[in-house]
Amino acid sequence: MFDSFDENEDGVLDFDELLRALKGEMNPLRKDMIKKAYAKIDYNGNGMLEIDDVRQSYNAAAHPDVKSRKRTEDEILQEFLETFEAHRQMSKGDELSK
Repeated sequence: MFDSFDENEDGVLDFDELLRALKGEMNPLRKDMIKKAYAKIDYNGNGMLEIDDVRQSYNAAAHPDVKSRKRTEDEILQEFLETFEAHRQMSKGDELSK
């Protein structure tokens, strides 16, 4: 998902890229809500969504495998982040086939 929004392919998702990726016309109320949501996730306030920001937002403590001690919170976070990498690889494959 990150890579599909990362228009300049610099490995980070900035606020403007996220806004452009959202579909439909954006009224001022909707823009304000998105800014607030992005600001909540962007912990260091640098305008880019990075892995450390996601780590601060993503709480795996209630995951069944963490509760049963089969896996750690970090393992669950890594699995979550890998879904974005898998999507990126699929997207790149789609681009090559065009």
